Amino acid sequence: MKVISAASSATKIHASKIYALDSSYAHPRQPLPRHQPKVHLPHRPRAHVCLSGRRVQVARSRSLATRAGGDNSSTTAIEDVADENIEPDENIESDPAFDDEASFDEECPSWAQVEELGLGVVPFAESFGKGLVRDIRKRLLPYYLSDFKDGLNVKTLASALFLTVACLSNAVTFGVGAAVVTAGSIGPLEMILSTSVCGVVYSLTCGQPVALTGFGGAHLAFTGVLYSASTLLGVEFFPFYAWVGIWSSIMLLVLTLTSASNLVLYFTRFTDETFSALSSVIFMYEATRNLVKPFLQTNPDGAAACLGMLMGLLTAGLILALSRIKKSGFFNKTIRSALTDFAPTISMTIATFTAMYLCNHLSIILPALTLPLGITTSTGRPWLVDIWALPPQMIAFAVLPAIMLTILLFMDQVITTRLVNTPDNALQKGWGYHLDLVVIALYTGACSVLGLPWMTAATVPSLNHARSLSTFNDDGDVTSLVENRVSPLLIHIFMFVALFLLGDYLKLVPQAVFMGLFLFLGLSAAVSNKFLNRTALLFTDPTVYQKKLTKKLKKIRPKEEQKGAISMYTLAQLVCLVSLWAVKSVKGVGIVFPLLIAFLVPARILLGNFGNLPSSALQAMDDCTDPLSFGRREFAIETGLIQRPEACVVDNDAILRPTALQRQPQEDRIDT
Repeated sequence: MKVISAASSATKIHASKIYALDSSYAHPRQPLPRHQPKVHLPHRPRAHVCLSGRRVQVARSRSLATRAGGDNSSTTAIEDVADENIEPDENIESDPAFDDEASFDEECPSWAQVEELGLGVVPFAESFGKGLVRDIRKRLLPYYLSDFKDGLNVKTLASALFLTVACLSNAVTFGVGAAVVTAGSIGPLEMILSTSVCGVVYSLTCGQPVALTGFGGAHLAFTGVLYSASTLLGVEFFPFYAWVGIWSSIMLLVLTLTSASNLVLYFTRFTDETFSALSSVIFMYEATRNLVKPFLQTNPDGAAACLGMLMGLLTAGLILALSRIKKSGFFNKTIRSALTDFAPTISMTIATFTAMYLCNHLSIILPALTLPLGITTSTGRPWLVDIWALPPQMIAFAVLPAIMLTILLFMDQVITTRLVNTPDNALQKGWGYHLDLVVIALYTGACSVLGLPWMTAATVPSLNHARSLSTFNDDGDVTSLVENRVSPLLIHIFMFVALFLLGDYLKLVPQAVFMGLFLFLGLSAAVSNKFLNRTALLFTDPTVYQKKLTKKLKKIRPKEEQKGAISMYTLAQLVCLVSLWAVKSVKGVGIVFPLLIAFLVPARILLGNFGNLPSSALQAMDDCTDPLSFGRREFAIETGLIQRPEACVVDNDAILRPTALQRQPQEDRIDT
């Protein structure tokens, strides 16, 4: 078919029918070439027109229908293009609603039309279970078998081996931390068991299997606050802990069934990058603290402390070197790819044998990984918590901390999955925020009555899992990612098996080697964090400032004006990051830490409204200028009120711009 292009916004088209762009020429993410004029696409007043394949569809709300009768004043006369009569294509069906003449806007479709659908200021709720059903139909059922078929390859195995050690290290480290803040009530065994079992359940039932289940610094801080609160109130810890989790599980279920996960549509890179930076800093801090700790003891063993530091840095350095060997000229492509995929496993093996050799010859003892013996709780208590041991008034009081826990689990889950779902990762199968949340809600309740740590998608392991499954081009951009359920399933099964069958071998690995892996995980997530990269610009020589900008930020002009906008935006994120760290670290105020995470969303809205930042700078750094307008449009697309055209792309003004001319054959183009 032929696609008509117009020379200017004043040009109008005469046609008796509405035409849809040929979807075979559409590309959803490529911008319109500068040498090609925009296509003027039709819409009718009070009706939102969008393209879907070869038909034009119209979305109307009920309130719109009551206001639409009898008003034809906005219908305008339509003139010919360049005095040429354009005959309608007989192969294209017309919508019966548009058999008469209709007016044409410059853009299709604009947010002004979407606003007429009566969506309100911040819409997100839907009818009972509608969002969950949509996720099951759109993500779980169509791709469930392919999630297993696509995971049957060497890259998946390499990723599973790498992340098994990483997740096990994460569980042991935070398990030791939990034992400290809960006086031994929750320890490494509970942490490993909860991570492995919840991870298996999550990988089989979730909407985004690339995200990995785990425990984080925010969870640790909140658990410590709960233990202190139970001591202060004079009640048993585990019954109080269980009721907080049960109430939170109920709240998460209510949020899921009312489609509250649609709120994620109002999140932007500002929130994602700040929270991701916090997780990265926590990993690097914990790794550094454990490597430096032997030097700070009362009677330090200098040789053991130095050797531990050396092994940690050796592990991290080897992983970084092997992960970059793919871009070198050594060996052939197959060997380079294998070394890159198995870099963490190879590096940890080399570091472990090196440490064993040096310890034997220098008579040095390095602390090794400590694993529990058998499946018994850390305190010897029964696995099932006696929830009725808590007084009724305390059961009711547990609702208050449960609200904070719900905010924490919700924000941690949706932000992590958003980071995985970013367009930079080139995902093809979509996602399912509502489905993810219902899984989290169910095993939050189960973990509560068993006295196990609460789990959500873990930010740093999830980001490293996504990177380990990705294929990159020469510029470092992701070209494809293996979306599968095999690697997360193997990771958590291997963790469970390691607890019983490989415990004797894992105990040979020095803790310093695990801390080196921990350090690499934090560094890897930090390097890909655009906020942390921009932070370095605050201390960059102005003469080389422009050279240090990312490819995306180099497009904004003018340089000096935009430099101030970039600095202000980055400083705002830095203030939020420091505030989060301070609240998390200070005892007694950690209970409000989830509220501060939730505040990142309105903080970005306030920055856009009152920060006086240029729209081009906001678009370059955050992919949108107004989060509310962006979210309302995305909500309309997500809930089916409108459709995202295959022939259009999205920009910050909530407009779907046509790009079908990108691949239109020259002989089918009508030049004006």
